[in-house]
Amino acid sequence: MEKVQHEDQLRLLERGKPGEILELLLRYSQLPSHDLHFFNYYKEVPIASAAELLYLFDDTLVCRSNPTQSRAIKASHYTVVRSPQLSHDIYATADYCGDTDEITLSDFSYVEVLPDRRTTLRVKIGGLVQVVMEAGTTSFMAKLKDLSLGGCALEVPDKALMGTFTYFYLTFSFDLKSPAEPQKLRIMSRLLRFEGSEKPCRCILLFEHDRRSEDLVGRYIAQRQAEIIRELKD
Repeated sequence: MEKVQHEDQLRLLERGKPGEILELLLRYSQLPSHDLHFFNYYKEVPIASAAELLYLFDDTLVCRSNPTQSRAIKASHYTVVRSPQLSHDIYATADYCGDTDEITLSDFSYVEVLPDRRTTLRVKIGGLVQVVMEAGTTSFMAKLKDLSLGGCALEVPDKALMGTFTYFYLTFSFDLKSPAEPQKLRIMSRLLRFEGSEKPCRCILLFEHDRRSEDLVGRYIAQRQAEIIRELKD
């Protein structure tokens, strides 16, 4: 199960007998309308495209997809094969070769994609984006790592800075394309959990939205998602 533990959206169901999943995929690929798709997360954004199965080589399956999906697979080193015709999604270790424009799949398992582990779209934040975090009467800087409409992941220099507080004010400065000037937002947030205790410490917070904060965060996420997809296509 080690190979899917790093993906919090996937749950291993069973390994499958040797060759069983390969035979299943080959059988479905020969149907007139097999509707097989690759599915990946790239910087937390879901990417899905049609899968073209080319040929079998020993215990690996050689495939092809569009450039966007191929880049997502190259970055992830895995993919999930999905189809309404399959009883379960299929996880595979994946390698992409730019010279041949081919994707090689191996080490298959049945998995379940867990959409409720992330109730809203989450995006990874690029570069150094600082957030002012207020804990009682003190304030300090934290790094914004991930953002969703419901909350965010922050990297705090030291867990001790947060004391025993549960609620914090976070101040963001969003660089939106429209309007062009940065938009400042101060929002109450509730600590959900810490992820590790080392320094720096990662923590997850949930937003207590008003109408303006929900609108600004939603617009920034949409802009960031477009940037991530454009990065894959360029």
